[in-house]
Amino acid sequence: MRLGTSTGLGEHLDRVLAAFARRAPGVPVELHSLPVAERLARVAGGRLDAAFVRGAEPVPGVRVLPLWPDPLVVALPATHPLAARTEIGVGDLAGLPLTLTERRANPALVDLVVGACREAGFEPLPGPANSSLQDTLATIGTRPLWTVVYASHARVLRSPRVAFVPFRAPGLALSTGLAVPASATPPHLDTLLLACADHEN
Repeated sequence: MRLGTSTGLGEHLDRVLAAFARRAPGVPVELHSLPVAERLARVAGGRLDAAFVRGAEPVPGVRVLPLWPDPLVVALPATHPLAARTEIGVGDLAGLPLTLTERRANPALVDLVVGACREAGFEPLPGPANSSLQDTLATIGTRPLWTVVYASHARVLRSPRVAFVPFRAPGLALSTGLAVPASATPPHLDTLLLACADHEN
């Protein structure tokens, strides 16, 4: 099973793979961590059997099966006064610069976060651009900035100088889906979907 993934899946991926291994112990799984556009292109071209995607725009030759919502949390310096809260409203972050991935790398995420800021009545202050989440969190540990991280990923991150705080309800979330070829059903897809359902229960 050739499966496209991304680093932000966090504990979701571990649970799905464990459930898949229980259901199909003889089937090896090859993981390919790639940018979302590359994951979709490889599914369309038959070089991946399936790929996890979040909020992805539809592309020809691919259909996306909905799996679960993935809530986002705020990542900010552990020493910042907001870090002591149990939840944060988007408007509370208006005075802090926001550092996000480039829009072309993850348009759904960037549009969601920037849109939420605008709905809360402010234009986010642009923070420094970093090439990876690891670099972003290292920077947040040294200066007042914020970003967003998927809650499922935040639970497996260890960064003592960064606090991860939920957004106040209704919160921010992107839906995770499984991209599969539109015209053919890859082998073991039913088993993978059952493993995804197992992990949610």
